[in-house]
Amino acid sequence: MLLYHYTNQAGFLGIMESGTLWATKIQYLNDNKEFFLALSIADEILKERLRTEINRDVVIRLIRFREALPRMNDVNVCVCSLSENGDLLSQWRGYASGLGGYSIGFDYEALKTGFNRHDYVLMKCCYQPQEHEDFINNVIDTILMMFEGQPEPDHAEIEKPSAASRLFQEHLSCVAAVLKDSSFSEEAEWRAISRRSLSPAELAFRPGHSTLTPYHKLPFDNRQNGCVREVIVGHTPNSDLAIAATHTLMQKMGLQVALHASQIPFRNW
Repeated sequence: MLLYHYTNQAGFLGIMESGTLWATKIQYLNDNKEFFLALSIADEILKERLRTEINRDVVIRLIRFREALPRMNDVNVCVCSLSENGDLLSQWRGYASGLGGYSIGFDYEALKTGFNRHDYVLMKCCYQPQEHEDFINNVIDTILMMFEGQPEPDHAEIEKPSAASRLFQEHLSCVAAVLKDSSFSEEAEWRAISRRSLSPAELAFRPGHSTLTPYHKLPFDNRQNGCVREVIVGHTPNSDLAIAATHTLMQKMGLQVALHASQIPFRNW
């Protein structure tokens, strides 16, 4: 299976020459409503659990989980988006900056292995409300089981974070990265997600539309495992020239990849 990353010409050159992808801090994605969708669902689930829970330590723990939700902006979990579909009109429009963009096809197994070495996991996005609830319930159950039988500290300072609530924040951030509204299901999206909250020293910054955007440089080790298998050239009135230039670049880099133009009938010039 191949997973595709859409980008413009500058992004394509940067990715291929550096052997890295940019994983953006989740709160700074193009549509940050995705992030807050998970927080909203988690809040409702926690409220419902608190209505029926009788164990005092678990009650305090669940309250701390709710208290942690507004502080989720402090968690530096970074994500990089890919798609099962390498030639999708909505993706060309959204990420290829008009003319001559690229869709880079990565081998799933090679990418998964490379990302794992850098403490990232590849996860498929889910689009159905029941799946969203199941994912979040699993996070809550996992953390509660990890701390089962352990007293929750500082009952008198319930607003104070605990080891359980900090771990809940990190796990929920990872899950939040793959919960998407059903209207985006055609994207068949996957995401590379950092398994932990990154330190400020590990982050880089780039100009955004209205603010600096924190991101992490994620190597995909192409020289080592040859994970780039296909390159699709986006819409341009000079398709033959674009293909020829890209072919020469691949030769220069010593890469053998399937190379062709987008088959989507779309003119934007």
